Amino acid sequence: MTEALRFEVLESAASKAMKYYIYISDAKVDMLFPQVPHDIKKKVALEFKMDLKLLSASRKTETETEDNRIARLETVVDFIRQYGNVGSVDAPDEYVADCLAMRWGNYGTSFEDSPVVYFGGMTDKTIVGLGGSMKHLLGSTVESHAHSHSATPFLMEYLVKDLQIRLPDEYEAGLRWAREHGQEFTPIVAVELATTQMHGPEQKVEFLAKRLAFGPVERFAEHASLQNRNALLATPIYVAMGD
Repeated sequence: MTEALRFEVLESAASKAMKYYIYISDAKVDMLFPQVPHDIKKKVALEFKMDLKLLSASRKTETETEDNRIARLETVVDFIRQYGNVGSVDAPDEYVADCLAMRWGNYGTSFEDSPVVYFGGMTDKTIVGLGGSMKHLLGSTVESHAHSHSATPFLMEYLVKDLQIRLPDEYEAGLRWAREHGQEFTPIVAVELATTQMHGPEQKVEFLAKRLAFGPVERFAEHASLQNRNALLATPIYVAMGD
């Protein structure tokens, strides 16, 4: 796509810094928020100078005030960092928090209509793919897109279950044909293919994500530059521009 990415500028009172959010998963925030202890909710409400009852109320619309949206996100992030098992890209746990250069854009063979946005990047040890619902992307995608060739329908099927969105009809036939002919691709193979073949500008981002799959590279093990690496698939709670 040619339209430049527009960032929604939102202030994070908890971090005392401006964050340029690219992606916020309201669905994951809404799912985790009821599990957050009262003391964390109270702390964030005070930091945002917000009524605790307003913060704790169920989100009524997709267009609620950004202050409330970010306060709820910060509440969940504080909860995960305090009580969750959080690792890094190279040593992921139940959750992954890190900052690295990534490309992002639509994922799939039909880029214009894809329900999934994909963030791809690499460290010296790990090939990373973050898959999220396109509806949670803030602004427009940059000039990049991702797919995994024959493994695309398998990763799409894997992601949409976690994202609770519908698998596009175009992938159903491909999945049936592949399985009838004895083909089955893992998320690890799909991440290797998607991330290593992405093009376009990289930008440094920070993120907190839920781990979905992690393991040693398979398809590209013979490539010297990718030997001895792992591949990680995760789904982001938020992605923001990094320092």
